[in-house]
Amino acid sequence: MKHTYLAIFSTLALLCFITMLAVTVIWMYVPIRIVYQESSLVPTEDYSIAVRQHGQAYYVTPKQKYVLNLINGYTAIIWFGCFGYIFLFTAFGGFARLQMLRRQRQ
Repeated sequence: MKHTYLAIFSTLALLCFITMLAVTVIWMYVPIRIVYQESSLVPTEDYSIAVRQHGQAYYVTPKQKYVLNLINGYTAIIWFGCFGYIFLFTAFGGFARLQMLRRQRQ
């Protein structure tokens, strides 16, 4: 029974790590692609929302702006949530290992 929980928590830690990597890659590449490759330099009917990058205005669609807001809003929440889980997983694992060492000495 004890090993089942360890397997589940270890799998969750691995999934958190993979999620952190995926969110980081999305955070690094999707906004760059949207702003610098898929935007317009002049406002049009479709590209009506201004996004400023390095002093330059780029115009994006409402759907692109929604994606940019999702990335900006949830990247930190997901990343630090996963980091917190991995930190606690590691800390409790170290604490359990110390208890095992203490039991072996007795």
